[in-house]
Amino acid sequence: MPRKQPETAVAVQPDQPARHDTLHIVLGALLVVGGVVGGIALGGWLGLGLGALVVLLGYYFVVLGIGGKHAWLEIFQEFFNM
Repeated sequence: MPRKQPETAVAVQPDQPARHDTLHIVLGALLVVGGVVGGIALGGWLGLGLGALVVLLGYYFVVLGIGGKHAWLEIFQEFFNM
């Protein structure tokens, strides 16, 4: 009579610890606020352009903290749909 092979269990581990998610959210929020304030302080087209880039970078980190490492696709979809 053949012996049955035991089934192996696979442990599921999260992608990143929770502290990294909090750091990404805080960093992203600071970049968003800094981009808005810096853009208004610079004014004109330069302020608009640089402010938008910094806000987009901040939005990247916020969504990375909330949605995980593949969430950057959502960022670019939302940014370019505006």
